[in-house]
Amino acid sequence: MLHGNTTWLVGALFNVTKEKHREAYVLEVATHYSSILSNQSVYILKTDPLGNYTYVNDFFYDRFGWDSDIIGTSSLLSIIEEDRPKCLEVVMQCFQAPEVPHQVILRKPYRDGSIKSNHWEFKGILGEGGELVEILCVGYDVTLLLENLQRAQHLLDVTSQQNLRLQNFAYIISHNIRSHSANLTSLVQLLSEAKSKAQKTMFLLMLTTSTEQLADTIVNLNDIVTINSNVNKPKAVRALKTEIDKALEALSVLIRQHHITVEVEVAPNLTVTVVPAYLDSILLNLISNAVKYRAHDRPAFIWLRAQAKPDGVLLTVQDNGLGINLTKYRSKLFGMYKTFHDNEDARGVGLFITKNQVEAMQGTIQVESEVGVGSTFIIQFHESA
Repeated sequence: MLHGNTTWLVGALFNVTKEKHREAYVLEVATHYSSILSNQSVYILKTDPLGNYTYVNDFFYDRFGWDSDIIGTSSLLSIIEEDRPKCLEVVMQCFQAPEVPHQVILRKPYRDGSIKSNHWEFKGILGEGGELVEILCVGYDVTLLLENLQRAQHLLDVTSQQNLRLQNFAYIISHNIRSHSANLTSLVQLLSEAKSKAQKTMFLLMLTTSTEQLADTIVNLNDIVTINSNVNKPKAVRALKTEIDKALEALSVLIRQHHITVEVEVAPNLTVTVVPAYLDSILLNLISNAVKYRAHDRPAFIWLRAQAKPDGVLLTVQDNGLGINLTKYRSKLFGMYKTFHDNEDARGVGLFITKNQVEAMQGTIQVESEVGVGSTFIIQFHESA
């Protein structure tokens, strides 16, 4: 009997131990999933098939500044308006292919007012009847990652621009400098072989002209090198209208001489963050071009206007001059030594220098033009100093 009682007691103890282990396992699993739902680095939420919140974890509440009142409201309301179509598209994918993760990046406003980008994985959950009963959404912040990617893309864009400039320089050096060099070599040879004083005088004058042209080319190249080697030159805040007035004053004699009407629509308090010397050069180049390439069969006008934009200031310089055939010349418009009219003083470096100066300040320049109608140059100045 003692042996039987011992067996019963051991069996009972085994069952109790087994039950405790089972309870401990259930508690461990419950704790594990509870920790997932309250995870402090991952957003976890659920919505019903209509997109209304049914569950949100504490981390989501904390980061986005919501409280339990969000339950039952539309999840679209917590997404910025521009991203809502993307969200709806992924929700449709959950209906079409449930039980499969679908990914999307959505932006939401944080409690501090900033906009954060989050990577989300949506998954449609089916009920016992095979119908979609809820959508499980798991997300995490990727704002820093996206900002770094944008910075990397910006560096790639800058590198690409620099490569294009290097190619342009290679062309200038290989073509223009070599042309001058070959011309000088030929002239020196002709001068040494001249048989009369008249020939020597003629070749000497040609040699002088050629050396002056070479000097001009070197000066122009030096200007471009200076711009590109000072891309990080400190910027300063300037009142745009004041700078425009200074440029117009510098060109006032030409403007009055040719009876050009100038209209300036720029608020006195509108400022731009620029390299001051570059801004002076840009304004002088664009306004003097409008004077130089004015039409002679109608009264000339120049119209300057500017407006503030979210990321900077947009300056427009418009004229009713000769215009440019963009179908033919658009790809060459900002190239060095490219001219599009027959003016004797046209050198083809002004727009090239202007574009380099604008881009050195991380800005952009575009042109709209029509032959016989006029040209409009649009410059975007960015706010960052």
